[in-house]
Amino acid sequence: MSVGSTLAEARIRSGLTLDDLAQASKFRASILGAMEAGDFSHCGGLVYARGQLRALAPLLGLDPDDLVDLFTDEVQQGLHR
Repeated sequence: MSVGSTLAEARIRSGLTLDDLAQASKFRASILGAMEAGDFSHCGGLVYARGQLRALAPLLGLDPDDLVDLFTDEVQQGLHR
């Protein structure tokens, strides 16, 4: 499973909309939607994307380390812009 689909599935499982998650996380809903679509180019760079994933994970009941590790693996495979 990809980072984007992991985020989307966890958000839906939590009963949250993108707007709900945006309010809770203070990230724009458009950026969250892009992340769920696998587009991390709006995060301000890979370091910021990792930080945003770490911040989102607990809000969605995910392990921050596991989510960042999955992201790092995908980056190494060239899956993210």
